[in-house]
Amino acid sequence: MHCDGSKMHSGLGAGIVMSSPKGDWRRYALQIHFAASNNVAEYEALVHGLRLAKEIGIRRILYYRDSDLVVQQASGEWDAREANMASYRFLVQQLADGFDGCEFLHVPRTDNEVADTLAKIGSTRHAIPPGISLEHLRKLSIKPSPDS
Repeated sequence: MHCDGSKMHSGLGAGIVMSSPKGDWRRYALQIHFAASNNVAEYEALVHGLRLAKEIGIRRILYYRDSDLVVQQASGEWDAREANMASYRFLVQQLADGFDGCEFLHVPRTDNEVADTLAKIGSTRHAIPPGISLEHLRKLSIKPSPDS
């Protein structure tokens, strides 16, 4: 699974690309309909992607991302100091525990271009091309911290 988040003047979006060892592809663009940071968009892509993977019966997942922050926090290598990021990290760890295997890997931005393009489509509110599923997120996947 490749994911990316995007924050633009027109809004927030995220992109998710799932591919199987057999070469099957699923592509998702997320339109995020609440105010948040780019890091929230990055985490929402991850959370939504893990939930989608679980729904379609994936048991082992390799998660690729060009955001080193999210990869390092999700894998437990780095602490999340901000309360909302810590809540996202905890949620991701709970979701990851539901798989037989889940590994978080950092990749260069050039290796994450399809997810980046989908995230930009979501954040710019452009027309969704054929073969891409559109999801609308209207609330955070976590309970927001009162300090945020």
